[in-house]
Amino acid sequence: MEGEIKIVKTGTPGLDELFTKGGFIHNNSVLISGEPGAGKSIVAMQYIYNGARIYGETGVYVTSEQSVEKLRENAKELGMDFAELEEKGLVKLMKIPITHGYELASDELMREIKKEEVKRVAIDSITPLENLSTDIRGFRVRILAFIETITAHNITLLVTAEKQKTDFDNMEFTPEDFLFDGLIMMGRLRKAVSFERVLSVIKMRGTKHSEELHPIEISNMGLVIKSLED
Repeated sequence: MEGEIKIVKTGTPGLDELFTKGGFIHNNSVLISGEPGAGKSIVAMQYIYNGARIYGETGVYVTSEQSVEKLRENAKELGMDFAELEEKGLVKLMKIPITHGYELASDELMREIKKEEVKRVAIDSITPLENLSTDIRGFRVRILAFIETITAHNITLLVTAEKQKTDFDNMEFTPEDFLFDGLIMMGRLRKAVSFERVLSVIKMRGTKHSEELHPIEISNMGLVIKSLED
């Protein structure tokens, strides 16, 4: 139907239910930001993996922090076999050439983006690229240009970024946080003598969303957003 909003489901258990429309808005850009170990990379992997396996949408996963081989190994330990989807042409795994500085839109990535069948792109993460940049303002301009390029090809983008510390009571935002249509924060809260991973949706254009802190569980089957009633 003309004018109908298309929804992109992440497939991560419990995440799509946090949005009144049942997922991300098609063609939006979403930033997942948080502490190391919070689970950001797993959500990004599940976004591409589930998109291909469950919804039949071709995706590209770009890593800046590990080799493609290590990415496959880590994903398989979490119940995601990317090799099978790669063989079918549903998923492309890529490594950003960090030695080229903060160039995000490499020629190889742009060739993949221009393929009409690609519907999802995940970048994990932009933080090493930013740290290598000697012109932070210029880097942010490039990020915005990259977002515009991605969305111009009808692709829904998910990007991860590191925060040294996530304080959900006193949040501090960076200029990058405002470049994206959606912002999700992931971090840890002290719970008695241990810590609990949590997730909060800060903003998501085009759909109302939960404003609660939601517990996260990570196992060998991946990452799950738990119900507040659990």
